Amino acid sequence: MSTNHSKTFHILSIDGGGILGLYSANILSRIEKEYCNGKPLSDYFHLLTGTSTGGIIALALSTGCKAEEIESFYKTFAKDIFPSERKKRVGILNNKYSNKELKKALSIFFGNKSISDCKTHVCIPSIDVSTCHPIVFKTNNNGSQTRDEKYSLVDIALATSAAPTFFPIHSFDTYQGLIDGGLWQNNPSMIGLIEALSNFVGEDKEFSDISILSIGNPNSSIKESVDTKTNKSGLLKWKTNIVTLPMKINSIATDSILSILSRSKAAYISKYLRIDCGVLSDSFKDLKLDSSDDDSIKKLLELGAKDFYNKKYEITNFFSEEN
Repeated sequence: MSTNHSKTFHILSIDGGGILGLYSANILSRIEKEYCNGKPLSDYFHLLTGTSTGGIIALALSTGCKAEEIESFYKTFAKDIFPSERKKRVGILNNKYSNKELKKALSIFFGNKSISDCKTHVCIPSIDVSTCHPIVFKTNNNGSQTRDEKYSLVDIALATSAAPTFFPIHSFDTYQGLIDGGLWQNNPSMIGLIEALSNFVGEDKEFSDISILSIGNPNSSIKESVDTKTNKSGLLKWKTNIVTLPMKINSIATDSILSILSRSKAAYISKYLRIDCGVLSDSFKDLKLDSSDDDSIKKLLELGAKDFYNKKYEITNFFSEEN
């Protein structure tokens, strides 16, 4: 939609969660087909923000890619990115997977596009572990944010999705060690809100209020298999949960904060909708961030369809807003 004379600033936020991003892409594909009149979903939103797998989705949407194409990307490359048990690199000193296949898939998908090729404003979180600083890769959102314009979408996607223990640290340009932004902003809705308030919304700015659509995934509903019967807290006990648990906590906490802000009509928020998995039945509890087998893909698509229809009334209300 055109930003000229628009009152409401629309934000789309997409959680991190590895292959669980197929759930998010499926929901977005359904929304796009039903509410966007044949246009790309990105035409409705003024700002896209995503972390890890959500960052890949946000970057793809920002180039005008249809959500259905992104869903196909996951179906096509899932088993290459997250290979079977026989091909996994398992060991205390090794990350679980190489990022070689992920990089290859991203290169096919994005080509040589850079941030400057994004048609919609984006914010993609990562972490520079060489300095312990959080990083947000951005389009030029205020006219002077030119730092990231030359960076390739492939490099930014690899940086935001470099989950410790799963994928290796990613380095490019002057950045010596970038890892998954999910360790501090797995649900990047607050990043989108802050960016909107800083540059677009408020007194003497173009927009007067904000709507936020936040897309989660099954990660928040998957029970962690951490043994709580003892007070031991070593690496062998935590395993990959030492990464996935902070991601889960951030997603849930951010949703709680934004729900409070939305109910109180604070921070110029006029509408806030979170689409996430509820309680999972036993047959879905074996899903993980790297579940790439055919049965898991089928389950993610089934969950996406179920939660889309369960939230149909709220989604219709969200997209009925015109200013």
